[in-house]
Amino acid sequence: MCLLLVSSAAFSQNYPVDHISPELLENADAVIRNYQRDVFIENIDEKKVITRRVVTVLNQAGERYVQAYEVYDKSDDIEEQELFVYDSNGQEIEHIKQKDFRDESAYASFILYSDNRVSYFDYMPRRYPYTVEYISETVTPNTIFIREWEPLEGYRVSTEKSTASIHYPEGISLRWKSRNLENYDIQVDSVGKELKFQAKNIASLQRETYTPSFSTFAPRISVSMNQFYLEGVEGEAQDWKQFGKWMYDNLVEGLDELPQSTVQKMTSLVADAQSEEEKIRRIYQFVQDNTRYIAVMYGIGGWKPFTAREVDDLGYGDCKALTNYTKALLKTQGIESYYTVIYGGNKRDIEPDFARMQGNHVILNVPRKDSADFWLECTSQKVPFDYMGDFTDDRFALLIKPEGGEIIKTKVYQPEDNLQAIDCKIQLAANGGFQANFTRTSRGVPYGEVFRMVDYTDKEVKEFYRDDWKKIQNIQFENYEFENDREQIVFTEKINFSGERLATSAGSRLLVPLNFIQQSSIASGSGKTRKLPMQISRGKSFQDHFEFTLPENFVVEALPESTEFEAEFGKFSISITAHDHSVIEVERHLQINQGDWPASKYQEFRKFINKVNHLNNLKAVIVEKTKT
Repeated sequence: MCLLLVSSAAFSQNYPVDHISPELLENADAVIRNYQRDVFIENIDEKKVITRRVVTVLNQAGERYVQAYEVYDKSDDIEEQELFVYDSNGQEIEHIKQKDFRDESAYASFILYSDNRVSYFDYMPRRYPYTVEYISETVTPNTIFIREWEPLEGYRVSTEKSTASIHYPEGISLRWKSRNLENYDIQVDSVGKELKFQAKNIASLQRETYTPSFSTFAPRISVSMNQFYLEGVEGEAQDWKQFGKWMYDNLVEGLDELPQSTVQKMTSLVADAQSEEEKIRRIYQFVQDNTRYIAVMYGIGGWKPFTAREVDDLGYGDCKALTNYTKALLKTQGIESYYTVIYGGNKRDIEPDFARMQGNHVILNVPRKDSADFWLECTSQKVPFDYMGDFTDDRFALLIKPEGGEIIKTKVYQPEDNLQAIDCKIQLAANGGFQANFTRTSRGVPYGEVFRMVDYTDKEVKEFYRDDWKKIQNIQFENYEFENDREQIVFTEKINFSGERLATSAGSRLLVPLNFIQQSSIASGSGKTRKLPMQISRGKSFQDHFEFTLPENFVVEALPESTEFEAEFGKFSISITAHDHSVIEVERHLQINQGDWPASKYQEFRKFINKVNHLNNLKAVIVEKTKT
């Protein structure tokens, strides 16, 4: 290892900033000068990783690409860790040794159990640009994890050179899967028991509006061992069926035993239930009423849950433990369910065509023969039965069954499912002010964005609306009430409020904006030439009914025309009518479709959105009657 460090320090003089190609500096916060990661699989339970990472940081935003740290636990050893810092001319200005690195828990204080730690150095630069060379060597018995190779690491970072190699012995075999390598200078070599990847001169990408997840279009290669080891447990798998079988046998099986008193409690709880669905609902509610979520990183690398008996006794657990507990409770009543590994948060799939350790969350699948499966989020005391929202919807997940793993797609909310509907009566005043009686219902994903408001304080409620309705001046709330229908999964807001200067004066006339609330301008992005594909990750629908009552002695002088149009991205309609010259009624419908489109379609999409935004800014003209 000493030879590696000496040669690295001597070679560092090749990294002055003016040696970077102008193409790599353009629109970049940092440049990866040389990232080399060598993985040595010595045995099924021994892995060594040697890392050398050289990054030129061009500004403060580029700091996130330094990544001078190692996450480890009690099974791992950090044998070497060192950092060199160079000025813009490539001259060494600082040398940080292993003893100077900070060491602390890798997770926040709210995690109850965890032996994961992080060793890092947070360098504070005197000026930009500067270059960091980070060197480390780690050893672990856990060979189930091999980090993906991602030669383009994110937005606004270029790569001068990135290499990775995996060396493995006889008796062990590897699988690898490449994605999005076309159009890049990337070389892949597999010779004997060595797999090697290399990339050169990849220019930065800029984030664009409506861009899909970075990993769906950026170059990357996944690698997995067919024979592996995790915290004392060996395994062998080449596909999801085998991998899921290993997970079931070693991480899930035998953890569902419950005290007889709890079994009897469940039997009594569902004794008069009229259907299996009602039984499942009652047991799910029992879990919500009697447990709470606490993060735990414990048991076979943090992947094995507490037993059901432990959760029953303690009354808490993490996503793994609470899911296993709910599964065990259902089993007492003969109801089958499956522990399901998934990525929670932004949409990300368990890759259906490449089996390896994936996921960051666990939920429960309850299969049904003649209708859609139930999906239970077991960590929340508030989320309704069978509600996924945008945390786990529309993505591939892994069912862990006794016979093996199975990839399944979770619930997809259609545009009509993600519905917000408004019914609002507005009394206009001659000075442009108004009094409004407002009702809004939210379903699907929008439900998840608002239902927790039932627990807000009065101050928090008013701050929410003032922030959401910034265009309304001097808003005053008379009263409000919320209804959270957990059975139908509908949230209703009813609000009476007033405001000033809704309508603007033009002589004796008032201009009344017909977009009273909601459907503010939808981002259409830049008109510049687009490079990246486009994605609308979820469809949604809006249905609005506004009824404007005019001030006394005012009549309608002019109304915009009603119109409707449709495109592959969605559809829009607005109907505007006057009644007795004293009431203006507006019916407005907007649907945005979910989908993926090539960059070449973006200008069509902008035209669609710009037309919607234009029609959302229509105004009626009302005028005071001439006095006689």
